Amino acid sequence: MQNYVIFGTLLALGTALPLAWKWQLGIFRSVLFVLAVSVLVGAALTAIGRLLHFTTAAGVAAMWVATVLAVLAGLLVVFFRDPDRSVPAREDVIVSPADGRVIYVRPVRPGQLPVAEKKRRAYWLRELAGTAIGDMGAVAIGISMDLSDVHVNRAPVPGRVRLIERVPGTFGSLRDPGMRLSNERVTTVVQGEDLQVAVVQIASRLVRRIVTFVTQGDAVRLGQRVGAIRFGSQVDLLLPDTSDVKVAVGEGDRVVAGRTIVAVTASGRPGATVPAHRIEDLVDGA
Repeated sequence: MQNYVIFGTLLALGTALPLAWKWQLGIFRSVLFVLAVSVLVGAALTAIGRLLHFTTAAGVAAMWVATVLAVLAGLLVVFFRDPDRSVPAREDVIVSPADGRVIYVRPVRPGQLPVAEKKRRAYWLRELAGTAIGDMGAVAIGISMDLSDVHVNRAPVPGRVRLIERVPGTFGSLRDPGMRLSNERVTTVVQGEDLQVAVVQIASRLVRRIVTFVTQGDAVRLGQRVGAIRFGSQVDLLLPDTSDVKVAVGEGDRVVAGRTIVAVTASGRPGATVPAHRIEDLVDGA
């Protein structure tokens, strides 16, 4: 192996790993990805080098730049993928609106809808004031997405879009919980047959675009695409805090948009409950 392949790979790792940490991509898998790409780039440059006769400096620079560009291109392909999803064949479920990891599941008092708290300070979703969720209280499920997750968001329940509101932000870092609601967000409320839910798309400081695929008044199917956030982001799901809704995920769980069951309902029967021993069986582990 040419020396410039080794030194160029080390430079590429030195460039990529700080970004992987900053963007919460996972250091170990980022190292593996960069090394896999460097093998392909190195093989190509070695073949080209036989014709061009790289100097060591030129070879290192070519290896470094080509590897970084190939890694970024691969990451963009992964990020912008939009696979079809099969939703659960049931009418009593609420599915995840986003791919990612659950970072909290917490109750919200009636009349108050904080998406996040830091040092006992609440950050309210004021656009939900006067909605059923705002009046009756809710359960907030926070889902953190990294750049390797699919960033297309889906309807957690079938129903009709009752509200879409965009709130401009200051693009603070999502690593600071206290900054979440200083970031741009789009809140979408969907009215189902027996309940109302809200999906809150929260942009990171690197993001300048949250797109929506539906408009107010549209009917949506379970798992239908409703929007997307470009690059790093977070999605919060707000569910009614009633005995008819049983949350089926916890902090640390991985969820898949449109597929993972995050809660089950009592089919609209007031006071009905779902046996506790069934909750784990209802979660889509895919």
